[in-house]
Amino acid sequence: MITQFDSRATIEHIRLSYETRSLNAIELASPIHYQYQLDVKAEREQLYTRIIQSLPHKAQEMSLMEIGAGSGSNLFHFNNLGFDWSNLYANELLEHRADGMRMTLPTQNIYHCDALDLPFENSFDVVFQSTVFTSILSEPFRIALAKKMWKMLRKDGIILWYDFVFDNPNNPNVRKATRGDVLRYFPQAMDVEFYSTTLAPPIGRRIGNAYQWVNVLFPFLRSHLIAVIHK
Repeated sequence: MITQFDSRATIEHIRLSYETRSLNAIELASPIHYQYQLDVKAEREQLYTRIIQSLPHKAQEMSLMEIGAGSGSNLFHFNNLGFDWSNLYANELLEHRADGMRMTLPTQNIYHCDALDLPFENSFDVVFQSTVFTSILSEPFRIALAKKMWKMLRKDGIILWYDFVFDNPNNPNVRKATRGDVLRYFPQAMDVEFYSTTLAPPIGRRIGNAYQWVNVLFPFLRSHLIAVIHK
Protein backbone atom coordinates (compact mmCIF):
# COMPACT_ATOMS: atom_id res chain seq x y z
CA MET A 1 0.00 0.00 0.00
CA ILE A 2 1.63 3.27 -1.11
CA THR A 3 0.29 6.42 0.53
CA GLN A 4 1.68 9.74 1.75
CA PHE A 5 2.12 8.31 5.26
CA ASP A 6 3.05 4.73 4.42
CA SER A 7 6.49 5.55 3.10
CA ARG A 8 9.67 3.52 3.27
CA ALA A 9 11.04 6.02 5.79
CA THR A 10 8.06 5.50 8.12
CA ILE A 11 8.34 1.72 7.95
CA GLU A 12 12.09 1.87 8.51
CA HIS A 13 11.55 4.09 11.53
CA ILE A 14 9.22 1.52 13.06
CA ARG A 15 11.81 -1.19 12.43
CA LEU A 16 14.46 0.93 14.13
CA SER A 17 12.20 1.54 17.11
CA TYR A 18 11.72 -2.19 17.70
CA GLU A 19 15.40 -2.94 17.16
CA THR A 20 16.24 -0.32 19.79
CA ARG A 21 13.82 -1.95 22.23
CA SER A 22 15.47 -5.32 21.61
CA LEU A 23 18.92 -3.87 22.36
CA ASN A 24 17.63 -2.20 25.52
CA ALA A 25 16.09 -5.50 26.63
CA ILE A 26 19.50 -7.14 26.34
CA GLU A 27 21.16 -4.35 28.29
CA LEU A 28 18.55 -4.60 31.06
CA ALA A 29 18.74 -8.37 31.48
CA SER A 30 19.63 -8.23 35.19
CA PRO A 31 17.69 -10.10 37.91
CA ILE A 32 15.98 -6.98 39.25
CA HIS A 33 14.97 -5.85 35.77
CA TYR A 34 13.74 -9.33 34.99
CA GLN A 35 11.60 -9.24 38.15
CA TYR A 36 10.17 -5.91 37.00
CA GLN A 37 9.16 -7.45 33.66
CA LEU A 38 7.46 -10.33 35.47
CA ASP A 39 5.53 -7.93 37.72
CA VAL A 40 4.45 -5.79 34.76
CA LYS A 41 3.36 -8.85 32.79
CA ALA A 42 1.35 -10.25 35.71
CA GLU A 43 -0.39 -6.92 36.36
CA ARG A 44 -1.22 -6.45 32.69
CA GLU A 45 -2.52 -10.00 32.22
CA GLN A 46 -4.70 -9.72 35.29
CA LEU A 47 -6.41 -6.71 33.71
CA TYR A 48 -6.72 -8.47 30.34
CA THR A 49 -8.38 -11.40 32.11
CA ARG A 50 -10.94 -9.18 33.83
CA ILE A 51 -11.71 -7.38 30.57
CA ILE A 52 -12.15 -10.52 28.46
CA GLN A 53 -14.26 -12.23 31.14
CA SER A 54 -16.54 -9.17 31.29
CA LEU A 55 -17.48 -9.47 27.62
CA PRO A 56 -20.90 -10.93 26.72
CA HIS A 57 -19.42 -13.84 24.74
CA LYS A 58 -17.19 -16.62 26.01
CA ALA A 59 -13.57 -16.57 24.88
CA GLN A 60 -14.10 -19.92 23.15
CA GLU A 61 -16.59 -18.22 20.84
CA MET A 62 -14.47 -15.18 19.97
CA SER A 63 -11.64 -14.32 17.59
CA LEU A 64 -8.70 -11.97 18.20
CA MET A 65 -6.15 -10.22 16.02
CA GLU A 66 -2.96 -8.78 17.54
CA ILE A 67 -1.32 -5.96 15.61
CA GLY A 68 2.47 -5.98 15.97
CA ALA A 69 2.49 -9.28 17.83
CA GLY A 70 6.27 -9.54 18.21
CA SER A 71 7.15 -12.95 19.59
CA GLY A 72 3.48 -13.86 20.06
CA SER A 73 3.80 -14.16 23.84
CA ASN A 74 0.54 -12.27 24.46
CA LEU A 75 -1.37 -14.84 22.42
CA PHE A 76 -0.46 -17.60 24.87
CA HIS A 77 -2.29 -15.68 27.58
CA PHE A 78 -5.38 -15.25 25.43
CA ASN A 79 -5.28 -18.96 24.62
CA ASN A 80 -5.13 -19.68 28.36
CA LEU A 81 -8.27 -17.54 28.74
CA GLY A 82 -10.12 -19.84 26.35
CA PHE A 83 -9.48 -18.49 22.84
CA ASP A 84 -8.96 -21.35 20.42
CA TRP A 85 -5.70 -21.18 18.50
CA SER A 86 -7.68 -21.29 15.25
CA ASN A 87 -9.30 -17.99 16.30
CA LEU A 88 -6.06 -16.25 17.28
CA TYR A 89 -4.38 -14.14 14.58
CA ALA A 90 -1.04 -12.34 14.61
CA ASN A 91 0.28 -9.52 12.46
CA GLU A 92 3.97 -8.61 12.48
CA LEU A 93 5.99 -6.16 10.39
CA LEU A 94 9.42 -7.67 11.13
CA GLU A 95 10.11 -10.82 9.14
CA HIS A 96 12.33 -12.56 11.72
CA ARG A 97 9.65 -12.13 14.38
CA ALA A 98 6.94 -13.49 12.09
CA ASP A 99 9.18 -16.47 11.29
CA GLY A 100 9.73 -17.02 15.00
CA MET A 101 6.00 -17.11 15.65
CA ARG A 102 5.52 -19.64 12.87
CA MET A 103 7.94 -21.92 14.71
CA THR A 104 6.51 -21.43 18.21
CA LEU A 105 2.76 -20.76 17.91
CA PRO A 106 0.26 -23.53 17.15
CA THR A 107 -1.60 -21.36 14.63
CA GLN A 108 -1.25 -20.70 10.93
CA ASN A 109 -2.89 -17.28 11.22
CA ILE A 110 0.33 -15.25 11.09
CA TYR A 111 0.55 -12.29 8.71
CA HIS A 112 3.94 -10.73 7.96
CA CYS A 113 2.97 -7.37 6.48
CA ASP A 114 2.16 -3.74 7.10
CA ALA A 115 -0.99 -3.86 9.25
CA LEU A 116 -2.71 -1.52 6.80
CA ASP A 117 -2.55 -4.33 4.22
CA LEU A 118 -4.33 -6.95 6.33
CA PRO A 119 -7.19 -8.49 4.27
CA PHE A 120 -9.92 -8.36 6.92
CA GLU A 121 -13.13 -6.44 7.52
CA ASN A 122 -15.71 -6.99 10.31
CA SER A 123 -13.77 -10.14 11.21
CA PHE A 124 -12.69 -10.01 14.87
CA ASP A 125 -14.29 -9.71 18.28
CA VAL A 126 -11.06 -8.28 19.71
CA VAL A 127 -8.37 -6.29 17.92
CA PHE A 128 -5.37 -5.85 20.21
CA GLN A 129 -2.30 -3.63 20.15
CA SER A 130 0.49 -3.43 22.69
CA THR A 131 3.05 -0.57 22.45
CA VAL A 132 2.62 -0.27 18.68
CA PHE A 133 1.22 3.25 18.42
CA THR A 134 4.04 4.77 20.46
CA SER A 135 6.49 3.37 17.89
CA ILE A 136 4.78 5.45 15.18
CA LEU A 137 5.76 9.11 15.03
CA SER A 138 3.62 9.90 11.99
CA GLU A 139 0.21 11.16 13.06
CA PRO A 140 -1.43 10.35 9.69
CA PHE A 141 -0.08 6.80 9.96
CA ARG A 142 -1.52 6.47 13.47
CA ILE A 143 -4.91 7.67 12.28
CA ALA A 144 -4.86 5.27 9.33
CA LEU A 145 -3.94 2.33 11.59
CA ALA A 146 -6.71 3.19 14.03
CA LYS A 147 -9.20 3.25 11.15
CA LYS A 148 -7.89 -0.10 9.94
CA MET A 149 -8.29 -1.68 13.39
CA TRP A 150 -11.81 -0.28 13.63
CA LYS A 151 -12.66 -1.63 10.19
CA MET A 152 -11.49 -5.14 11.12
CA LEU A 153 -13.60 -5.13 14.28
CA ARG A 154 -17.04 -6.74 14.38
CA LYS A 155 -20.06 -4.91 15.70
CA ASP A 156 -20.08 -5.09 19.53
CA GLY A 157 -16.37 -6.00 19.50
CA ILE A 158 -13.58 -4.22 21.37
CA ILE A 159 -10.20 -2.78 20.60
CA LEU A 160 -7.88 -3.68 23.46
CA TRP A 161 -5.08 -1.13 23.79
CA TYR A 162 -1.88 -1.04 25.89
CA ASP A 163 0.61 1.78 25.51
CA PHE A 164 2.55 4.41 27.43
CA VAL A 165 1.40 7.96 28.06
CA PHE A 166 4.68 9.80 28.66
CA ASP A 167 7.49 10.61 26.23
CA ASN A 168 10.85 8.97 26.85
CA PRO A 169 13.55 11.66 26.68
CA ASN A 170 16.17 8.96 26.12
CA ASN A 171 14.42 7.44 23.11
CA PRO A 172 13.49 9.78 20.24
CA ASN A 173 12.10 6.83 18.26
CA VAL A 174 8.90 6.72 20.31
CA ARG A 175 6.07 9.16 21.07
CA LYS A 176 3.48 9.00 23.83
CA ALA A 177 -0.15 8.01 23.22
CA THR A 178 -2.49 9.66 25.72
CA ARG A 179 -6.14 9.21 26.68
CA GLY A 180 -6.96 12.16 24.47
CA ASP A 181 -5.20 10.47 21.55
CA VAL A 182 -7.23 7.30 22.04
CA LEU A 183 -10.50 9.23 22.05
CA ARG A 184 -9.43 11.16 18.97
CA TYR A 185 -8.38 8.04 17.04
CA PHE A 186 -11.69 6.27 17.73
CA PRO A 187 -14.40 8.96 17.60
CA GLN A 188 -17.08 6.38 16.68
CA ALA A 189 -16.59 4.36 19.86
CA MET A 190 -19.72 3.62 21.86
CA ASP A 191 -17.71 3.68 25.08
CA VAL A 192 -14.05 3.77 26.17
CA GLU A 193 -12.79 2.42 29.50
CA PHE A 194 -9.35 3.40 30.78
CA TYR A 195 -7.08 1.67 33.31
CA SER A 196 -3.76 3.12 34.45
CA THR A 197 -1.13 0.42 34.82
CA THR A 198 2.61 -0.34 34.95
CA LEU A 199 4.93 1.50 37.29
CA ALA A 200 7.20 3.78 35.27
CA PRO A 201 10.33 1.79 34.30
CA PRO A 202 12.87 4.12 36.01
CA ILE A 203 11.05 3.40 39.29
CA GLY A 204 9.84 -0.16 38.79
CA ARG A 205 13.28 -1.41 37.77
CA ARG A 206 14.79 -0.24 41.04
CA ILE A 207 12.35 -1.42 43.70
CA GLY A 208 12.53 -5.19 43.30
CA ASN A 209 9.90 -7.09 45.25
CA ALA A 210 8.20 -3.87 46.41
CA TYR A 211 6.52 -3.43 43.01
CA GLN A 212 2.98 -4.37 44.06
CA TRP A 213 3.15 -2.35 47.29
CA VAL A 214 4.39 0.81 45.54
CA ASN A 215 1.94 0.31 42.66
CA VAL A 216 -1.05 0.25 44.99
CA LEU A 217 0.04 3.15 47.20
CA PHE A 218 1.29 5.45 44.46
CA PRO A 219 -0.89 4.97 41.35
CA PHE A 220 0.27 8.34 39.98
CA LEU A 221 3.63 6.68 39.27
CA ARG A 222 2.08 4.47 36.58
CA SER A 223 3.23 5.20 33.05
CA HIS A 224 0.97 3.08 30.81
CA LEU A 225 -2.67 2.86 29.89
CA ILE A 226 -5.01 0.02 29.02
CA ALA A 227 -8.03 1.13 27.01
CA VAL A 228 -11.10 -0.91 26.12
CA ILE A 229 -12.71 0.70 23.08
CA HIS A 230 -16.23 -0.54 22.34
CA LYS A 231 -17.69 -0.58 18.83
